[in-house]
Amino acid sequence: MMAWRNCGCQRCRTHGVMGPAILITIGALFLVGHFSHYSFGDFWPVILIVIGAILVAEAVASSHGHVGP
Repeated sequence: MMAWRNCGCQRCRTHGVMGPAILITIGALFLVGHFSHYSFGDFWPVILIVIGAILVAEAVASSHGHVGP
């Protein structure tokens, strides 16, 4: 089991948000493409922005109380 799943520190909890955030973003982009004249190709950089925002949040989050492997 991955170490960040056993830990309750802010940094590890932020790391656990990456996958769901990417899936929600991709789904939202396809939904926008379906209901407007824009396509997924117009908004794909949003995925990179979401990844970058989560990585920045993870980098600045506190690791107080981190449980090592």
